[in-house]
Amino acid sequence: MFRPLTEPSEVMFAAYSVTASPAKALVSGTPNPRPVSGALLRALLINAMECGGALALDDLTQAVGFTYASGTFHEMVQEARPLPTPRTATCGECGQWESEHRNPNGSCCDKFDVEPRPDSPSNRLCLRCRQPFLHHGRRYTVACRSFHASMD
Repeated sequence: MFRPLTEPSEVMFAAYSVTASPAKALVSGTPNPRPVSGALLRALLINAMECGGALALDDLTQAVGFTYASGTFHEMVQEARPLPTPRTATCGECGQWESEHRNPNGSCCDKFDVEPRPDSPSNRLCLRCRQPFLHHGRRYTVACRSFHASMD
């Protein structure tokens, strides 16, 4: 059963399969469904909220439904279903896949680099939000506003 989703941080899988309906609303050549990283999906959800869209989460399957109220994607409903964790490397700074660094929505960083890895000494996890240090201060991330370091 779907319920309203108000916090994109509840969307926690590493990868999702996103299907748009109706498919004719997509740009020609766009795969449907298409795999996306969890970081990109959370960025899309934040953007959908900014556009006045609606988000919903199915607590049983962890599927996410979302719409945009305005902009390029307002004519479709998108559904994201969790995928098994892929072997695809994620960027240490933004969490997205290398292939997503060409995404026009601007939610990724400028340069794909797997270092520094999240939860490493140079990219520690925040005590409050459990997101890596380098995710803080980015517009399309679920990291809290200020990094909270451990006392060790």
